Amino acid sequence: MSLVNLSHVCSHLQNASLARLGLTSIPYTKLHLSLALLLHKQGFLSQVKLGGASPPAACFPPQAQPDNHRITSAPHTNRDPRSGEAALHELVYRKRSEQDLREEGFGDEAVEFALQHRQLSKGQLERDGWDAKALDFLLEHGQKPPQQLEEEGFDQTAISIIARHSLQDAMAAVREALHRDGLIEDQLSTTQIEHRLRTHLRTTGFPRETLAYFAGPAHSFATPRHLANDGITLQAMGLDIDSQPITTLPPSSRDPDALESESAITRANRASRRLWLGLKYSSDGTSVLSKARMVSKPTKRIWLDAWDLGKVVRGSNSGEVRGMGRVGEVMAVSTDRGVMEARECVERRVGGMVLCRIW
Repeated sequence: MSLVNLSHVCSHLQNASLARLGLTSIPYTKLHLSLALLLHKQGFLSQVKLGGASPPAACFPPQAQPDNHRITSAPHTNRDPRSGEAALHELVYRKRSEQDLREEGFGDEAVEFALQHRQLSKGQLERDGWDAKALDFLLEHGQKPPQQLEEEGFDQTAISIIARHSLQDAMAAVREALHRDGLIEDQLSTTQIEHRLRTHLRTTGFPRETLAYFAGPAHSFATPRHLANDGITLQAMGLDIDSQPITTLPPSSRDPDALESESAITRANRASRRLWLGLKYSSDGTSVLSKARMVSKPTKRIWLDAWDLGKVVRGSNSGEVRGMGRVGEVMAVSTDRGVMEARECVERRVGGMVLCRIW
């Protein structure tokens, strides 16, 4: 982990915001990618795209006329008519089957790519509301024994879901949280207990397989609406990058030299790959990201446990780390579970090295 390079990234983002740039790039490393995804999740960045020395065509809206004629990506129809993106386009938009793709000459790798990305991700299923369906099912049938569930006609998958997400364990966690807050279960109404139970289960989350079960085959696969709004999720360095579009771009945005896709990372081009970030501004021109400052330094790395992070999040100082008192301020922490925001670390009770703070 290079804190020197991370400090350069923080300075660059701050200077890019002062210069009112709409698009900028940073070197492609796992740490930079983790921080960029965190800032995108927190609302500081409008987009995170993989690209080369020039911005990828996906950074520009389809109706735009980019003045950069060295675009590093081209639509799949121009790049490779038998690519994985092309196979996915055929599956979703033209309703082709796997057998049709193989008969048309698509290779095993392209077909596998299309079948994998045709399935809706966990986040997409949650946005479609299937986590609420799973919650309702657990609260209604979670306390029934397996024999009764079989008699009522539930299959083994539903029974295993109830066994995996035990209401007894969830209720025990709710009681523990009430005890920490100095409350007693008898003091709360049934509606309040159910609300806390729902909040706990929603925070714990459901795996994609559970959400896909409740969605069913008709709603667990991507539609043209999903691809247009959400794009696909690509994996880079073990991290998921959401909202990577595969839309066909107009000729004005196409690469004249038919260079490779921004999503293609190989040993030969990895050193030249960059992360292209879209900066956000308010209606009056004020930058959403105004400051980005390091907390840990190469010569002095600062580690905080969950308790100390809780003090910082609530506005109190912890050692040399000042409390978070600015509106919209976030703090990036490197943990054994990846780069996380300080509030999420407190919620999950994990500590780590404090990297930087952004507001």
